[in-house]
Amino acid sequence: MAVIGGASSDEGFDDCSPPRAMPLAPPKPKPHARRAYVPPAECRAMESLARTLEKAATPQACAHLAVALLAHVPADMLQLVLQELDRLMRRDFIAKLPLELALKVLELLPAVDIAQNVAVVSRQWHAVAMQPYLWRRLFHRRGWRLDSERWALYCAFPRIADASRSLLHRSVAQIAEAFTAASPGALAPAVASRSSLYALEQRLDFDAARGLMDTSAPITTMDSLAAATAEAMAFMISPRDRINAALSRSPAFRIAGAGGRSPGSSRQLRPAALAHSPPLPPRRSPRLPHSVPAGRRPCARPVDWRSIYAEHHRLQANWRAGQCRVDRWEAAHPESIYCLQFDRENRLFTGSRDHTVRIWHLSETGSQITQLATLVGHAGSVLTLQADGATLATGSSDATVCVWDLKTCTIQRRLQHADAVLSLRFSDRWLVTACKDRVLHVWRRDQDYAHAFELAGHAVAINAISLHGDMLVSASGDRTVRLWDLATRTCVRTLDEHTRGVATLDFDGAYIVSGSSDRSIRIWNARTGACERTIANAHADLVRTVMFDRTMDVLVSGSYDETIKVWSFSTGTLIHKFKNVHTSRVFKLMFDRTRIVSCSHDRSVSIIDFAADLPHARLLV
Repeated sequence: MAVIGGASSDEGFDDCSPPRAMPLAPPKPKPHARRAYVPPAECRAMESLARTLEKAATPQACAHLAVALLAHVPADMLQLVLQELDRLMRRDFIAKLPLELALKVLELLPAVDIAQNVAVVSRQWHAVAMQPYLWRRLFHRRGWRLDSERWALYCAFPRIADASRSLLHRSVAQIAEAFTAASPGALAPAVASRSSLYALEQRLDFDAARGLMDTSAPITTMDSLAAATAEAMAFMISPRDRINAALSRSPAFRIAGAGGRSPGSSRQLRPAALAHSPPLPPRRSPRLPHSVPAGRRPCARPVDWRSIYAEHHRLQANWRAGQCRVDRWEAAHPESIYCLQFDRENRLFTGSRDHTVRIWHLSETGSQITQLATLVGHAGSVLTLQADGATLATGSSDATVCVWDLKTCTIQRRLQHADAVLSLRFSDRWLVTACKDRVLHVWRRDQDYAHAFELAGHAVAINAISLHGDMLVSASGDRTVRLWDLATRTCVRTLDEHTRGVATLDFDGAYIVSGSSDRSIRIWNARTGACERTIANAHADLVRTVMFDRTMDVLVSGSYDETIKVWSFSTGTLIHKFKNVHTSRVFKLMFDRTRIVSCSHDRSVSIIDFAADLPHARLLV
């Protein structure tokens, strides 16, 4: 494990640095200078004269008189006059306006001014500047989003969401090893047993865990192992659904406080009742109702929007400064790893030259990965894959595509091709496969993967494809990138400015990014077909993998030169270069807002984690 990059700047709160720590209370204002003593009689006389002049003279005449009087005031007394004038000129609009309008005014200011200037004016301004509503509006104004379902799960099930998985996975290798030894040659997927979940229940003291699996029947046969496999994989695929199902099967839990009912009550408690319940005894998980009303999320504690905003700014600063932690797992497969994908459920899928697909769990901290299952079904190298929910599609050099059901770890469909399958992508409607036979094969997922049609046009093998709705983009060794419309089955346009074969691409519906063996990266406008930016000599060798995110203004590329580079999508400038992540060719990478995951010819999986010290960064979308 290595830490690379320098510490993030602390010279302000801007787009590339975290906000300064907010003081607990604003500084007390400096006391005004004491006025010189004036006899009360003279004060009354002067005030009477001022009222008389105000009624008899025009404002211009009063101002002229004030200037004339100031000319006769001693220099040492002018400071008192200036202080009084300053007091009269000030208007505390934040204090005078309703809170809603005051927040609307502050919402127009940059976050740096709110944090460094507004919050230290006075106690009242500090209270308004710390309003969660204000920071939530600032957060969403930047186009950022918080995964509300993930936050609710994190708050309502903090132990079942994290500790249960780690405990579940610690027994995985032992179970797989035991069954492999008992049945040599038999494929024993690495899955959790019923006994491990029983241990989970005892360890966490969490009543809802009793509903996750039946712990009464021990695993003694391969059939019982298969049953446990299905249940454990279903738990890992959709933990929210599994938790809800467990709660629905478990007895109603009594909630102390107003509105609480004893077990067996038929009344469903509203999530709001949970928020006002008294604190629970130590080492006990929150007692939850037996079911959650439809359309409502589990109760979650309020979001600290200011802290979330600060973490997001710090995360951006880490990307710009290269401040990260690099974790590397050697020999994740016994052979080269050609493809990978990870998702919001922290599942990582890797396909290798060893003919297998392995499923891993990424820890929330990113410091470890744990193998969940090994899928064997291909007779050749696994060159491409895509997973979505309970479906996994894999393409291989054995000229087949396997569609897997991840709940049972079994093959649903096997689609035969004429040559090696180099790339595939699917949506709710389509499955598109690209082969060495220069043809794009289109299958209908909504019709049990029936073969729909073929698209021909490339002169040599098709190396990569990307699908967005009905629009398909393909890259080929014939130096071209083609944009297809699946609805009309036609090629919309051909992009041909690369000077050598195109090895990789990414497409988000509006822009296309392509990488080539000419060592360049090109950014295309999909609507016009124009090449808007070219990063010449982006790498010292073939650009093997690219991915971009316009909302983050980030483009990441990996190459045969063993490096991974982070670029600005809008300008094409290099932000950071990672040299020692892999010791051989980088074949595939994928990133989200917090980390870059990559695989290589060196058989390793590496994670570049920019949120190692940010506890809530994984909740950002």
